[in-house]
Amino acid sequence: MSTLSGLATAALLVLTGSAVAEAPLRPDLVETSISVSQTGASLRMTDVVRNRGAATAPRSTTGYFVAHVRIGVRPIASLPRGALSRGAVRMSVPSSIAPGFYRVVVCADIGHRIRESNERNNCLATSTPIEVIDRTPPTFAGLTSATTCIPGPSGGGTRSSSYHLAWDPAADNATPASHIVYDVYMANTPGGERFAAPTYTTPVGASSFATPPLPDDKPYYFVVRARDQAGNHDANSVERAGVNLCV
Repeated sequence: MSTLSGLATAALLVLTGSAVAEAPLRPDLVETSISVSQTGASLRMTDVVRNRGAATAPRSTTGYFVAHVRIGVRPIASLPRGALSRGAVRMSVPSSIAPGFYRVVVCADIGHRIRESNERNNCLATSTPIEVIDRTPPTFAGLTSATTCIPGPSGGGTRSSSYHLAWDPAADNATPASHIVYDVYMANTPGGERFAAPTYTTPVGASSFATPPLPDDKPYYFVVRARDQAGNHDANSVERAGVNLCV
């Protein structure tokens, strides 16, 4: 009686379409390890992608992200179940990412081209953050005036006076205006400034500078450049000749 009942139940399941089909076998790509070495804005990433699923994974692409910005990719060949892909990639952090400390996130199958048994385990972050340094120089319009006051005819060689240099404050993406310094380059001929080393450097946040007393027997030319806390210089070439307002 029980045998007949079982056959009847099986027949009923087939007729009503209630028989449960087995789930399809699918791959499962997982980032199992990552490491990073940094030199300035250059990164060398090493990572391992493993297929922990029950089916072969087609070709895919692994992506590398800093602050949600993709900075590189690595192509991954087809991986049978249990197989892994280990690779190293060099890439640069773009200057558009704000300075700070970030963990690099590595994600398998960034195009979501593969139907996996688990879609939530594709990404892994570095245990140690990298430092994104400021590489953007200040925005600066350069020197606006260079004046002095030496009464009477100049060129005697026995008198000296300070030159007063003035400019509008620079702006920077990371350094506040109050912490920007200005390097002053001086020459006695037009275009003669040597930018390898400044003649003078101002205190932070200055918008003017008075040179030490300079003899009046030669002309003076000045270029001023802004420098942020990360050491980035602007590269303006605005040159002003020293002008004696008291002749």
